Amino acid sequence: MPEPTSSTAVAITAGTSIGLATLLPWVDANALMGAVLGAALVAYAQKDLKAWQRLGGLIFSAMVGYLMSTEVVAQTPINETGPGAFIGAIVIVPLGLKLMEWVGKLEIATLFKRGNGG
Repeated sequence: MPEPTSSTAVAITAGTSIGLATLLPWVDANALMGAVLGAALVAYAQKDLKAWQRLGGLIFSAMVGYLMSTEVVAQTPINETGPGAFIGAIVIVPLGLKLMEWVGKLEIATLFKRGNGG
């Protein structure tokens, strides 16, 4: 079960980062809000992590979600950057982690056998 202090720290960090970023005129506030909400959901869903690991995951997921928001809007029927960033934060990071896990287990010899019909 997650500790109450780590969840509180994640919520405070998310709220503070959104508040500070809205002071910058070139920041897309919709995309930032969607990315932070998606990243908070990812950080909250990860069990058995220390507070600094959750915070790092939150920051990384928020950055990826914010950066992926325009691509999600361009490639899907979603028209707003907020939901696009939310989906980017939720989907891209876990998908990347699964891909890294799969590549770590992959054996090159097995790949060549399959490619040569063996």
